[in-house]
Amino acid sequence: MKRRFLTSLDYPLYEKMLVRAPKAARLWLIGDLLFQVGFLLIIMFLPILFYYLYEDGWVLGAKIGAGGIIFSFSVICIGIFLKRESYKLAIKAGIDVTKI
Repeated sequence: MKRRFLTSLDYPLYEKMLVRAPKAARLWLIGDLLFQVGFLLIIMFLPILFYYLYEDGWVLGAKIGAGGIIFSFSVICIGIFLKRESYKLAIKAGIDVTKI
């Protein structure tokens, strides 16, 4: 298995899921995408939050930054949930998820 650039550490598990549990592979892919997008959104909203905390119009900026960070954490949590469900489906299909 050749590991692709910028993939998750459990990508070999995804390749096993593609063969034996396609639904689990779909959930894993969506969950992994949401997890990574959530971290990128946090990286985007943290500077906005701290920039506006020290400016004159800090109330609106703080609301936007805090709302964005809360949204980002919820995206990460949905991604984690979907990956967990994909692991459950993979276990039911007979894939050992502990050996990646």
